[in-house]
Amino acid sequence: MVGSLDKYGRVLIPKKVREHLGIKPQSPINIIDDGQRIIIEPVHEADGLVEKDDVLIYTGKIQGELGQEIELDRAQRLKKLLFPGEQS
Repeated sequence: MVGSLDKYGRVLIPKKVREHLGIKPQSPINIIDDGQRIIIEPVHEADGLVEKDDVLIYTGKIQGELGQEIELDRAQRLKKLLFPGEQS
């Protein structure tokens, strides 16, 4: 399939290819120059969950007040670890 450049040098990816690969306006893409070719590939966002030391960890972005709650919880757990006999 052949694409083209517009008058500003932007690559026009055919609609059929964009739909097949799930590329939408503002989708991040990798552009790779291997010396002979230009490779354009979609960047798919990670699941947000990774396993580290047998623990499932959410690596996504926190929005709203959830971040404050998590920080408060972490501080409370750290205090319990450092000062096990004290009551909160």
